[in-house]
Amino acid sequence: MYQDDAILAVDIGNTNIVCGIYREGKLSWFARFFSSRHRTADEYYSLLMPLLNDAGKQDVARIALASVVPELTRIWQHLAMKYFDQEALEISARSDLGLSYKVADPSFIGADLVINAFGAWKKYCSSCIIIDLGTATTIQFVTSQGCFEGAVIAPGIKTGASQLFEQAALLSEIEITAPHNLLGTNTRDALLSGIVQGHAFMLESYIQRLKLLYFDHQNIKTIITGGIADLLKPLVPSIDLVDKTLTLDGLFLAQQHLCQRIE
Repeated sequence: MYQDDAILAVDIGNTNIVCGIYREGKLSWFARFFSSRHRTADEYYSLLMPLLNDAGKQDVARIALASVVPELTRIWQHLAMKYFDQEALEISARSDLGLSYKVADPSFIGADLVINAFGAWKKYCSSCIIIDLGTATTIQFVTSQGCFEGAVIAPGIKTGASQLFEQAALLSEIEITAPHNLLGTNTRDALLSGIVQGHAFMLESYIQRLKLLYFDHQNIKTIITGGIADLLKPLVPSIDLVDKTLTLDGLFLAQQHLCQRIE
């Protein structure tokens, strides 16, 4: 593989599919599609191809894929074979990444958790609390030695809000933004405080409890990623940084690691 060959990273989630092209170890572009189990490989390729014009599909040397949606995994594997003439390298807890787990069989652990743990471990060389805001909000801890200690899975902000709007007849759906006050004096502000600030309180509490639990780990970094990470960061004092490309970076680093082992 030549240094300027492109690596296509594909992160398949329940709500979105995020794709990125890496050249010379750097993310050159990324795109986000709505996850639909009803789209075919041809339809996904028609969305992807215009974005590959600069890179050129012939320059894509490898495809790395992480997925939490088995139906879409099969569709994207078919896309990789049909249009790129290669099998996508699927990253999962079974992949030999050097991570260790607290369970004998880690295969049940979602690929997104594995990739975020690996990405944070390699990028920050530190014990990390990783918060990922998506369909679900996940919180996990990985040590500086690469031990995946476990995770929390909670309803995501938008997921929980959608359920509230659906079940409460007198509440209308609102745009999720930062709350202005802790106590709202109208329905919109009261909802924003409960939905957004309430989520922030949950995250802050988990971070503090995890730091107490793992008190013997030095220099723990707390990282937040996901589509609305910038919204939550100011509301959670213990978060150290926003890393919007953590999952794609983790995918790229994982494929590099695995390919070097093969070579």
